[in-house]
Amino acid sequence: MAFTSLKMEQLSEKSVSKVLSCPPDQVTVSVIIPAYNSAATIVRALDSVRAQSGVGAEVIVIDDASTDHTIEVVKAAIKPGENIRLITMPRNGGASAARNAGIREAQGRYLAFLDADDVWLPGKLSKQVAAIEADPDVTVVTCNSQMTSVTGAALKEGHVNRPPVAGKDAWKTLLVYNFLPTPTILTRTRLVRELGGFDEALAVGEDLDLWIKLATRGKVAVLPEILINYYDMNNSLMKRHSGQAGAIVVPMLERHIHEQATKLTRNEVRYMRGSRSFRMACDLFFSSKYIASIPLFLQSALCGIRPVKSLSYVPRALLMEGAARLKRIHRPESIT
Repeated sequence: MAFTSLKMEQLSEKSVSKVLSCPPDQVTVSVIIPAYNSAATIVRALDSVRAQSGVGAEVIVIDDASTDHTIEVVKAAIKPGENIRLITMPRNGGASAARNAGIREAQGRYLAFLDADDVWLPGKLSKQVAAIEADPDVTVVTCNSQMTSVTGAALKEGHVNRPPVAGKDAWKTLLVYNFLPTPTILTRTRLVRELGGFDEALAVGEDLDLWIKLATRGKVAVLPEILINYYDMNNSLMKRHSGQAGAIVVPMLERHIHEQATKLTRNEVRYMRGSRSFRMACDLFFSSKYIASIPLFLQSALCGIRPVKSLSYVPRALLMEGAARLKRIHRPESIT
């Protein structure tokens, strides 16, 4: 599918969008945007909300104690009559704490999450609202996404590498891999509040944790269209904590398996653990986290998921780690 992007320079020149100028009592969707040192991208994200139509929305930007000019940029970007509010956090608490602060202030029946460096495409909100209102059992609506580089080049389509699953059993697939990027989500405000929002104790995987909780309480609806441009940032939260993924995410997923034990067969649990371990191990290996990948490759082999291939990665990981350490030892000191 061809890469699609918004013409932001045109959007910025438009008058106040209808989607953000409805009366407060007619707000359908609350858009939650956590922002940390996002001065360079936050206007682009706001413009992509302005480009929506067919629903009434509010935007809640939560500045997570930025050290750049994010606050000033957001204030300058708000046009008279727009339902855009800025919340400032007293200290940096991470994306979960920022999103939870926005959730507490939300007035809409539905929540949608947008990161400050990502972009929604036109029609995203109206199509998702139509999908969730068509079925009262739907708790989460997602859509396809286009991963893009920081320069705007198309990298990969979200549904290709992580095929989504719709319906009431989608949570089972989420126990293997996350096919729900946060900016693709629209869900019910009441239910998210009942579930306590995002778990702020999780340094990574807090979004997947909440999506599993939501999916176990109803159906997941999947829109096949690409409705967001999802940017691959070098300093993303997942990349910063990739070496800890096994230690943080695996216990969280095991807790969900335990809670849903009566709904799972032994073979399903074995498949979940093995497939999940293999995927996470590969992600770590190809991110140069060689030692962290080894226990997960071993777990995959023990569960009978690609045992030969999984075991073949163990000596490779040891060799690659050894080579990386030698390279660091013999790296010439920079001349000052």
